[in-house]
Amino acid sequence: MLPSNIENRNAPPGINSRSMTAAQSAADLEVLREIEHVYFSPPAEFDAARYALEHAPSPPNCEAIERMFTKLKRQQQVVSGKALHLISQQRDNCDREFAEIQNIRSQLADTLQTCRRARERLHAASNHLTISTFVILANVRKRQIIKSVLKSLDLLRSLRSVEKDAADLLNKKEYYEAIELILKSRRAAAVHKEYTCIADLAARLQDTLDMTEEKLDSVLAGVCYEFDERVFQKLKKAYDLLGKTQAAMEQLHMHYCSAVNESAVEAVRPFVDDASEMKFAEMCRAVHASKAPTCLLSLCEKLFLVMRSYYLLVDWHSKNDDRPPSSSDVLEIERNVSREYIRQKLKAGLIRIWHDVQAKVSMFLKSSGLEEYPFEKFIQMLGILRKLTQIAEVFCGDTSDLLHDFIKTQSVSYIKNYHRGRMEELKLFLENEGWEQCPVRSDFNVLSLQEFKQFRKYLNPATSDSAIAGPRGTQSDATSSVPSQDDSEYMLRYFAPNSTRTPFDIFRNENITNDDIFGLEPESDASDYSDDEPDELRRDFVDEADHGDYSDVADRPPASPSRVRDSVIVTNTTLSVLRNCGQYLQIGRYLPQISLEVIMLMNQLFDYYFYTVHSFFTSDLPVSSSTLYSTKLNATLKRITTSIGSADRASSVEFPNVPQHLDLVSEENLHGLSERIVAVESVVFLAKQFELLHPYLEHVVDQPQRMILDHFKESTLAAATDLRAPVYMCSASRAVEASSTLVAMAQVRWNVKEVAVEHSPYVDTVVRKIQVFALRLENVAARVSLNVQVINSVWSMVAKFIVHLLVEGFSNATKCSNGGRSLMQLDYRQLFVKLEKISRLKPVPYQDYVDRYVKAYYLPRNELEEFVKTHTEYSNKHLKALVTCACENKRDRQALIAIIENKEVS
Repeated sequence: MLPSNIENRNAPPGINSRSMTAAQSAADLEVLREIEHVYFSPPAEFDAARYALEHAPSPPNCEAIERMFTKLKRQQQVVSGKALHLISQQRDNCDREFAEIQNIRSQLADTLQTCRRARERLHAASNHLTISTFVILANVRKRQIIKSVLKSLDLLRSLRSVEKDAADLLNKKEYYEAIELILKSRRAAAVHKEYTCIADLAARLQDTLDMTEEKLDSVLAGVCYEFDERVFQKLKKAYDLLGKTQAAMEQLHMHYCSAVNESAVEAVRPFVDDASEMKFAEMCRAVHASKAPTCLLSLCEKLFLVMRSYYLLVDWHSKNDDRPPSSSDVLEIERNVSREYIRQKLKAGLIRIWHDVQAKVSMFLKSSGLEEYPFEKFIQMLGILRKLTQIAEVFCGDTSDLLHDFIKTQSVSYIKNYHRGRMEELKLFLENEGWEQCPVRSDFNVLSLQEFKQFRKYLNPATSDSAIAGPRGTQSDATSSVPSQDDSEYMLRYFAPNSTRTPFDIFRNENITNDDIFGLEPESDASDYSDDEPDELRRDFVDEADHGDYSDVADRPPASPSRVRDSVIVTNTTLSVLRNCGQYLQIGRYLPQISLEVIMLMNQLFDYYFYTVHSFFTSDLPVSSSTLYSTKLNATLKRITTSIGSADRASSVEFPNVPQHLDLVSEENLHGLSERIVAVESVVFLAKQFELLHPYLEHVVDQPQRMILDHFKESTLAAATDLRAPVYMCSASRAVEASSTLVAMAQVRWNVKEVAVEHSPYVDTVVRKIQVFALRLENVAARVSLNVQVINSVWSMVAKFIVHLLVEGFSNATKCSNGGRSLMQLDYRQLFVKLEKISRLKPVPYQDYVDRYVKAYYLPRNELEEFVKTHTEYSNKHLKALVTCACENKRDRQALIAIIENKEVS
């Protein structure tokens, strides 16, 4: 209780700062600043009166002393006022402190009273108790002291063995128990700080705890390479006990980043001779191209182990740490916040680790020189990268756009470089090709080659529609590079906790196929296709000695070419082109995004082969080519010359020169007719195989790109058969000697007055030449299995040459009567009857060319004028000769000749 005089006292006199004006406050502040600091010294050290007297004005006068007095008094008033103001501000505190003092005084009084009573009772006890009682009490006190000492000694003994016990628990992987023991010992040591030895031991316990945390960190780093659920659960429990769960998660992510780097280095180091001081990028550049595929496989295997460990870590957290809040207290809220932080951290870590893995693989690929990979190794590399993208799809749901773009860019670069080598190889093959027929079965096609084995399902006419088209008519899964649901389910097997395999183990199997590598559907039932490909086709080249090596006479080519219906004429180079196309299609099948580029390179192989055959076997064409070349053939040859010759300088290859070993002048072999037939028919066969591939190619490219394929099919492939005309004409035009035949025809009298009953002598000469040609064609058929189409094409060119030769001979006649015109009709009809019997062409083509020309002699003037204007297939020389002989009226003759000359000028 406070005294009444304290509670009821009035406020201290003096200056009330609340009622002071601003001017007064400023004046007081100025007065305070003028006070010398010495006046604020303690009274024991400073005598204010003496100091004032010592500093009195000199000499003293009343006015100066009055001013000094007034100043000191003013300063005293201001200081007193300020002091009173401060005291009034602290009045409440002062009252509280005073009340506390009064309370303490009361408690001290109570304590003093208690002590007095205790002393009185102790005095009474000392008077009534015996000495033995005090001895017992003393012994009890000693026993308590001894127990306390024993307890302290026992504590010291247990604290001394903490280091060993903690080490034993750590070796047993009992991390939680070890940390719990250390923390418990630390708390016990903190309670007994009075012992000097325990204080020293507490410092050692802290060191032991630090070493234990380092051990936990090393075990945590090991989790990055092989996730063990039991070990990690113990680690998490230990870190929870330490209260460092979030810090441990941060450290774990750092360990995973380090694990990616270390795994990448460890995978590449064995493939580098001296990698002691090299960085990862330098090591990648130092890997030899022959070791690069194996090194890439090892790199992906090592990185996958890190990814699988992290995936299992995330999966464990999602299963074991996804608990709903049980209460709303502060501690539980903090735990929920911590769990959410860890969950978000783990989720972000998936993308981060995949980007690190992707960066390592990309860095290796950029430095390894993909252009030097062998083809099979390159396919294996594509398979490895496809597996890696499938892993990323399961690992973090990333579509690996960067890696896909890199694969596409590098694949296009590789296939172009590979194509350049194949073009140079093709040039070498063509320059050394013997143009002999390879012995293959009559049903041989592109599906018989091993390179197209995996395409049989998609190219077989009976199943191609259902195999190529998907359920919605789109590209099937077999040609898609996007991981399907089956791929993801298959890949999840490798992410299982107890799995010891990796998706890349498949590449260690030497018997594995590319389809297995890429996870594509296997081909259809093997019974649908004959897999017994001839041994000679399994080789890169077919030995020319193999040709005609038949075990039975019945297997030999028939003696008469007219008996052959179906035959396949191919060369070594044709097979080489098809094999290259099969390899190209494999790349396109495994990388659908570059299918169009691959197909364009395939088309370039065909163009090069097509143009080379034309340049080799039409270089000696002795007749005019105006009627031999179709519009498609002319356009195709022009396009090929432009595209291969100058469009792409980086991959362009010069056209080969006509080889010297080709015999195109000997009459015995019909001026190389067998070689010409083999060459042209191999082009036709090659075009048919491209047409067979066309439906499949349409389904592996996008809809807008199919127009390119259709154009190539309708123009270039369709022009393959048109190549027969100019090439076969080179031999057919030499079947009959044109000069001698024209001389013999010039000796015939075409102005006879009577109608002849016998043909002219030159007809028999031409027939004998045709018979010799037929015999030599029989010899050609003994070496080449000619089918009906080939024979008909050859004889068609013979007929075409003969009809032009007849028209040329008829046009040389300066005078022609009606009897002569009848003789002309008799001659060419007799000739065509013989030609039909020899060639078995029914009817002989191009007869109308001669028939129209001869019958034009009978046309009246108006119809003859129309004939001259419309029939442009005849030369002006032929038309002028016709007009000269048919028009007896000089004026009409001159008018028609003028029309012909004007047409020539226009």
